Amino acid sequence: MTAKPTAKPAVKPKYRPKLPDFLSLCERNFAQLSPLLPAEHAVGERQLIGLDDTSYFRLEVLEVCPYTTVLRIVPLQHSDWPVPQPAFDVRLYHDARLAEVISCHGRRGLKAVYDYPNTEMLQPDEKRQVNRLLSDWLRLCRQQGFRAEPVLS
Repeated sequence: MTAKPTAKPAVKPKYRPKLPDFLSLCERNFAQLSPLLPAEHAVGERQLIGLDDTSYFRLEVLEVCPYTTVLRIVPLQHSDWPVPQPAFDVRLYHDARLAEVISCHGRRGLKAVYDYPNTEMLQPDEKRQVNRLLSDWLRLCRQQGFRAEPVLS
């Protein structure tokens, strides 16, 4: 009698980032973020982004270098919002015209690929997903007809 071969469980292939797709996402984020920037790129410069009468985000310039600028986008929490809103640190690469999330919800140093499962329960493509979240937020700003107002200190 011959034994029947047992079926092996299907192994999901390891996530491999697609650099052209990621760069395209960062290019779109740069193009959508540019109209929201404060007129001057000076450290400490702040601007409110209003989506409606009650939804505001603060955009603040954290760092200015010859070829890059780092921004922080923070929601101004409202008690009637049932879920936490995203907070981003974004590095703009002016020469390459790219915008990349370098921190989301306080998590810095995002890797291109994470093993899965992992102790922090991060997705294999976590970096791509937080940049996609920024893209979705920027699209919402555009669709809602955002208002950008400088913050006067």
